[in-house]
Amino acid sequence: MRRFVIIILMLVAIVACEQIYHPDLEEVGDKLVVEAAINAEQSLNTIKLYRSHNFNAENKTYPPVSGAEISLIDDQNNSQAFYESGVGVYQLNFQLNKDRTYYLHIELDGEVYESGVQAVPETPTIDSAYADYDTNITVSGSSNSKEDIKEDDGVRVYGDIQNQGKLNHYRFYARKVILYVNHYDTVVDGREETRPIYSWRSLYPNGIFNIAGPPEYSTNKSITGHPLEFFTMNYYGIVSDTVLFSGWIYIVDQYGLNEDTYKYYKDLNSQLDAAGRIFDPVYIQVNGNIKNLTTPDDVVLGNFEISSYAENRYYVMYYRNFDKLTLRHIPKNFTIPLRGEIKDEKPDFWDSIYMNIE
Repeated sequence: MRRFVIIILMLVAIVACEQIYHPDLEEVGDKLVVEAAINAEQSLNTIKLYRSHNFNAENKTYPPVSGAEISLIDDQNNSQAFYESGVGVYQLNFQLNKDRTYYLHIELDGEVYESGVQAVPETPTIDSAYADYDTNITVSGSSNSKEDIKEDDGVRVYGDIQNQGKLNHYRFYARKVILYVNHYDTVVDGREETRPIYSWRSLYPNGIFNIAGPPEYSTNKSITGHPLEFFTMNYYGIVSDTVLFSGWIYIVDQYGLNEDTYKYYKDLNSQLDAAGRIFDPVYIQVNGNIKNLTTPDDVVLGNFEISSYAENRYYVMYYRNFDKLTLRHIPKNFTIPLRGEIKDEKPDFWDSIYMNIE
């Protein structure tokens, strides 16, 4: 009985000592967020303004900011005004001059904001692309246990970019279009026939930004063997194993960046890739290039960038059961819907996989 009483008293003591800790987080007012990426290859560009939230805010939507006066100003003080096309959405129909530099000027609620200066980068190119078999390794969680490590066999595409003078920083995005053929049975002129259904669907990358820059501490500014995209060998985890896998159309969006924009994306990656493991970077605010001139201590989130742009397309084909790998540079003058299927006849873009533009 005495032992039982002692146990009860210990439990009471433990419960009595347990308290829920509510940290006193500094309440930071809603901050202006500027999402301003200008593509120099197109005349119509869009930027967005909205407000951030406090850490403990229950509302997780970001309210758009209306009523701002926004201008793009070049190094000769020529000014181009944006117009508000929707709530918090501002557009500019203007073709940038590649010999000029530009900065963003914003006036809002009596405050004046300005960005750093951005040059117009040269149009980027991929000098050569090639592929090889590889294993993609991903780590989830923070314990680095065997259960957190996943391996996926497949094919990886790489790119080489020769130094083009001033331009040697890049960002890549991708659209991967998986091609496959299904079949259906029908009757034609009294005879049973099996006919094809040409099908496709699009996938997009997630995770950190794919950026490339020259090797540090090297006079060689060319980029060699940069990993562009991974294609899983387990394509029947994406489409049914009853269809005929017919390869991928790989659409590469390549952006030429100013060096400070490259560093901004690199800082973002260090935060996005952190998973709480030892030696992971500590979460800090990533600073962009936009400042509040009226209230210098005010923090402005986001970044202003001017990038150049080029698109390349490749046909990627490989097989699960034997060693045969194809990577072909193909034309880009075909419109490919995000997904679809067509009976009997191939869609127009399908034949582009047999064309080689090199």
